[in-house]
Formats: sequence, C-alpha cells, structure tokens
Amino acid sequence: METVEKQELPPPPLLDSSLAPVLLFNCGRDGADPEDGDGGARLAYSIPKKQLLLAGELDRLIDDVNWITAQGWMLTLDPATRATSLLDPFTSRTIGLPPDTDSLLVAGSDESTCVMSTRRPTDPGCVVLVIHLTDPVLCYCRPGGSRWLRHQYRPELMVTDDSYGRDEIIDAIGNRTMGVLGRFHTYWADTVATLEFSPDPALSTTQIVATTAPPACYCFKPRLVESCGDLFMVVFWGTAFTVNFEILCVQVQKLEWSRSAWVKVAGLGSNRVFFVGEDQFGASLPADEFGFKANCIYFWNNCDKGLYVYDMEQGTTAMHNPGPEIPDSQDPIFFMPAT
Repeated sequence: METVEKQELPPPPLLDSSLAPVLLFNCGRDGADPEDGDGGARLAYSIPKKQLLLAGELDRLIDDVNWITAQGWMLTLDPATRATSLLDPFTSRTIGLPPDTDSLLVAGSDESTCVMSTRRPTDPGCVVLVIHLTDPVLCYCRPGGSRWLRHQYRPELMVTDDSYGRDEIIDAIGNRTMGVLGRFHTYWADTVATLEFSPDPALSTTQIVATTAPPACYCFKPRLVESCGDLFMVVFWGTAFTVNFEILCVQVQKLEWSRSAWVKVAGLGSNRVFFVGEDQFGASLPADEFGFKANCIYFWNNCDKGLYVYDMEQGTTAMHNPGPEIPDSQDPIFFMPAT
C-alpha cells in the first residue's frame, strides 16, 4: 500500500490582515481587569475600517513573554523550553531564533523592550535586541545564530551633561531606541547614542542641535520613528508634565546626520503615515496600501482609549472613539503587519 506523507499546515493567522493595523484592548466587564476572572473580552479595533471586533484568540499576544517590535514582528519566548522566535500575527510567518538557554531574557513588557536593527529579520546583519528598562543590560541575538548574549553598558559614558542621572539614561535607552539600517539609535537632551554590532556591541555618541521650542511650550515628549531608512522624531509639546499631559503643538523632526541636527519637516515623506503610542514604539506605513491619508500621525496616550489623528497639512487634530464597550481609561496595544 502506498504511503502518503502528511504535511503539517501552518497555524491560522491570529489577526485578519484586512483589518490591519489594529489596536488591541484588554477589557473586562464594567471596566474590570479580565485577569480578575470576570470573563471580560479582548477587543480589536481596526483603524482603517473603524470597526471594533471580538478578539478571543489573542490570549498569547498579551502574554508576558511576547515583545512587539516597530517592524510588526513579535519576539516570542516559550517559558518551558526557552525557545524563541519572531512571529507575524497577521500571517503566522515564523522566523526561528536561538534558544534562550541561559535564561537571559526577562519576561514582560514592563521590564524590557525589543528592537530590531533592520526592517526584516532576513536582512543581512539583523540583530534582535532586548533592552532592560531599569538596569544597564542588553540581550541580543542574530537570526540564524546559536545563542543569546548579554552585554552590560556604562550609562555615564553616554552623556556630557552631568545633570542627567543614571536612571534617566537607562530609561531613555529602553524607551527611545530605534533600529535604522542595521544600527540602533537613542536620543535624549542634545545627544544621539549609536549602538553598532561589528560583531560585538560598540557605543558612540553624537552631539545634536535641537530645534527651538514653539512659543509658550516648555516641555515635550519625543517619539522616534524609522521611516524609509531615515530617523524621525514626533514631538508633542506642552507647558508642564502632568497626569493628563496637554498637547499644545505637534512637530515632526528629521535627523540630518550631515548637519548633526534635528530639522523640522512639513511632511512625512512620500506616501507615509506614522503611528506612535505612549511608552510604545513609533511605526511608519505606506498610506495608500492601508487606506490612510498621507502625512497624518495617529497617536494614543496612557490610560486613554482615544485614538487621535494629527493632520500635518491641515494642522488639526481629530479624536476617534473606538467604542463605548471600552472603558475610558483603557490604553491599547498596537499591531501592524510585519514588513
């Protein structure tokens, strides 16, 4: 009798690509946390379709052992086997990574963030970097490599201004690091720190001239975005840091390396739209491919379910309510297709 070999089919996508990009809300009944056992729902809001949908199959997307990158790939860690991989939740494409045999990775987005040095994990020289948020520790690997490695850096070597403390520098590296063309860049104050793997990690700093603040603005929140090989910074200006930070002005600046300066720009480049969240990465997508208007910035804040859209051409900001089912204080997780 002839034997027919069975081929294992890939698992179905966790998210429908026609809905992308989406905001994922972890909502309980009457605003409670679903982890308290109240049977609450996970809801996905399709930004281009403006639809709110149940997302019952997304438990592992909110697991503590998943990290989301600005390129759409998710770093996943199996706590039992310490196996790691990169996953595209919209297609279930998976790129294998070395196992974390030495248990170097700390679980949970509250403790660490993940950044990729290139747009695709298959690009030559790609490095997957996990940054600790409270200690000067980096863990990294390469797709196709054999192991995860650990590197401890010295924060005091990356600043020339003594007014910035050790914890402030570590926090900036954890929350303001972006991969651009094979390197990692972090910005704070008037400094850009560059981390390059050749093959060991090497840090360097560049003094950068900042743009002037708008009138009546004294503080700002910056968000880095890589777009088409360039480094941008979306700057939200206000008068004071408060629980409900009032945004008075939105600027976009592009880093001009030849001038060692942030330069204010009037647009995001040809056919681009940006997405930035509080304490999350910034992302860039082609506007027409997803049905968006170009030169718009979609952003959201902590403890606020609202989705805000800043139109650079009009200079106006509009707010979208994802739905009455979501408590006002719920902030989302952003998912987009892997590039």
